[in-house]
Amino acid sequence: MTPRARGAALWITLLCAALAGCAAPPRASASDRAIALYREGRSPSGAAAHRRAGPGLGARGATAGEPLALTVDDAVAWARERSAELAAQDARADAAAAQIEAEDHFENPELRLSNIDIEPMVHGEPRVSAALRFPFARPGEVGANVAAARADEAKARGEAREIEIAMEAEIRALFDQVLLLDAEIAAADAVAAARRSLAAWMKKQLAAARTTALDEAMTELAVVDAEQDTVDLRAQRSAALGALLARMGLDPSVPVRVIGEPKATWPPPELPTEEAAVELALRRRPEIELAAAQLDEADAALHAGRGERWPWLSFFEVGYDFEPRTRTGLGWTFGLAVDLPIFDTRSATVTAADAARRAELRAMAAAVELVTREVRTSLSEARAARDAATEIRRRMLPAAERAGEEARRVLESHAIDAGEALEADERRMRLELRWLRSVRRYWEAVGELRHAVGGRLPAEAGRAPRSGGVERDAPR
Repeated sequence: MTPRARGAALWITLLCAALAGCAAPPRASASDRAIALYREGRSPSGAAAHRRAGPGLGARGATAGEPLALTVDDAVAWARERSAELAAQDARADAAAAQIEAEDHFENPELRLSNIDIEPMVHGEPRVSAALRFPFARPGEVGANVAAARADEAKARGEAREIEIAMEAEIRALFDQVLLLDAEIAAADAVAAARRSLAAWMKKQLAAARTTALDEAMTELAVVDAEQDTVDLRAQRSAALGALLARMGLDPSVPVRVIGEPKATWPPPELPTEEAAVELALRRRPEIELAAAQLDEADAALHAGRGERWPWLSFFEVGYDFEPRTRTGLGWTFGLAVDLPIFDTRSATVTAADAARRAELRAMAAAVELVTREVRTSLSEARAARDAATEIRRRMLPAAERAGEEARRVLESHAIDAGEALEADERRMRLELRWLRSVRRYWEAVGELRHAVGGRLPAEAGRAPRSGGVERDAPR
């Protein structure tokens, strides 16, 4: 191979290597990348890293053989930290915020070189004109661009906030549901125990020929029915806890110890007034921030449009001509341009901007009305559920206490009407279970109210579990 051929081959090799280095690496398919992320999250090392990174759980974190102690605030913080959807939306919001600074600037000056002719250069008479041109933005033009970028950021922040509000409301509702189901399970167990006692008594009566086999069979049927209620409630509790852990980004099989206020404590914390709840929602709800940002954007666009109706300096230019005939210091040149709105007076632009501003003003009023209606509806439902539970409790307590005392008196005296006493005790416990279900409906309504106001209610702020708080172990 000749030296020239070897040189050509070397250049071709270097060119191929450079092209290979600049080429983008092959990418896996979307499904393969998604599966890899899923497996990474399920791997032991990934799970351990997530557990170490979990906020607020370090002091009560699970050790070997011990369940993880979990409060509702821990659950909310953990879910917020682990939510990929929230992290993605926060990243979009950060990108939109960076765009605000990118829009807040004036255009750079332009260096212009002209009159560069070849023939004078060949004859030894070079000529070059250099000029620096400064563009001028119209009044409000930069502000309008910044306002549009701020509206984009507000939209991204609002979407992130909406995700956060929905996530927190869901977690608090699931947490409340677990605690309420614990109370209902305890009440259902008491009903089943009372029916078993009644069934045992009926067996004795049947053996003494004081009742019929049908009565005894019906009692056994009632026992099975009560035990099935307990089974159903435990299944609901397991599903609610699994949904809570899954929403936190944890494996539903992770053992936890739920710590919180007993939800059956009555009366519950006071609900806010309608005025306080609406004002709280108007401060928190992202729809209001977005509507205000869009209104600001429309105001800025209207201001910029009005400025375009007047003559304005487009640019100013200062330069110097470099040629042999120019005497030193006398080659300066100056130029400028003025935009004259003669044929297009921008009146249509201003009219459109004004109409857009009025539309955004009405959109903000509509957002306020929508938030107000949602808060008013949720608050009304919560009050109705609270009143219903309070009324059931008011009517239940005296009758239940009297029935309990009479049942205990009859059972302690071994009277012949012990069966009726057992039935009265069982009915009293069933009434308590019914009341607990009305309490659950109340807390479900409170969950909807939390979502409407955009977070915790004023009475819940800063509430910590008292010494009388309950701790429940998740079934392993």
